[in-house]
Amino acid sequence: MAIVSGRVRPDVGRVIMVPTAALMLTLDLTTLIHGGAAGAAGALRSFGTLLVCAFYLLMIWCYLRRGPAIATTDSITARAAAVVATLTPFAIPLLHAAPPGPGRQYAADGLLAAGTAWALWSLRYLGRNLSLFAQARELVDRGPYRWIRHPLYAGEIVSSLGLAIAAGTVAAFAVWLAFCALQGYRVLREEQVLLRALPRYRSYRSRTAALFPGLF
Repeated sequence: MAIVSGRVRPDVGRVIMVPTAALMLTLDLTTLIHGGAAGAAGALRSFGTLLVCAFYLLMIWCYLRRGPAIATTDSITARAAAVVATLTPFAIPLLHAAPPGPGRQYAADGLLAAGTAWALWSLRYLGRNLSLFAQARELVDRGPYRWIRHPLYAGEIVSSLGLAIAAGTVAAFAVWLAFCALQGYRVLREEQVLLRALPRYRSYRSRTAALFPGLF
């Protein structure tokens, strides 16, 4: 909650993300409990699901502990893009074709696990600065933020590529490309807010990559 002109203003990001993360955590825990394929493939898939569960659990913790922002975007377009980007990865598995073969499934599960592990590490350092919309609280330059300004988005791009490979359709890859574009747009909008609100951000920005080394 935030107090604006004597009125209590709800934290919209928290209201949206905590129930959503709790729902997804429940679904993934159910999948993990019921198990899946045996052998190395099953172990890799279960490991990826366990990482996803840890990610949602940490996300809930971060949202519940965070304080008010010192600056927030006033762009309706930026807010809409953030919501759509958050929901887009859930649409990719719905665009599946025939079940993938062993090679494609290994690649998909490997990317999902690697991207989620990176995102989990990023979220660990982002902590109470986590936000759905473009906001500024404090500068984070530890962990993966030493090299990349938006490592959480990078991890989500990699893990969602795993979902697209598992789906194996042109439509799934088209949605993944649209997701990448949305993440890039979110980066640009967030950078505008951070540059205005955090004096040290310009120097930090000059020595780090935005999403992947060598890009932006």
